[in-house]
Amino acid sequence: MNHALDHIVAALKAAREKKGMSQRELSSRTGLPQPKISNLESGSVDPRLSSLVALARALDLEIELVPRRALPAVETIVRSAERREVTKTTANEVRKLASALQSIGRTPIPRGIIDQTLNQLRMIEHFPLSAEQLEAIQKFNAVLKLSDADELDPATLNRHIKSVSGIRNQLAHNPPPALPPRPAYSLDDDEEEEDNA
Repeated sequence: MNHALDHIVAALKAAREKKGMSQRELSSRTGLPQPKISNLESGSVDPRLSSLVALARALDLEIELVPRRALPAVETIVRSAERREVTKTTANEVRKLASALQSIGRTPIPRGIIDQTLNQLRMIEHFPLSAEQLEAIQKFNAVLKLSDADELDPATLNRHIKSVSGIRNQLAHNPPPALPPRPAYSLDDDEEEEDNA
């Protein structure tokens, strides 16, 4: 495969996997045969531009030519959009858990601890979580969904409450890195300077 296209093909494969989409599903959306998608992703064939565009669009992506000096600005915007999407996913999962916690009646855990956990969840929902942290939230949610309030095991409930506290502490002491600051100039300023030179 052409090494210049490796990063595009790798990004398309990562986007497919992130969406939980199989090659067969992507094939049905694009009209490209599944074996061709497999060969593209493995690097055993050189992709045609039309194939790359079809795959990208099926994955809600666009392939666009960007002036090289504009690339840092575009990359910053893309990272920002990705981070907002991750934060949105986190917020949805955390809100589901908070709602489930609020709706349980009698619990083997004192109500004050439940309220403290709800406060921690309100803080957590504003941060993107790692895959491991998100999985812990989802597991807690599954436990609450599958159990009646009377069947909740105190040890299990305590373990999940401690996991929420642990996530909150990790975020408080090691917050995710901030996005890089935006430049204090626009790209239009650079073009004017070049035109005047």
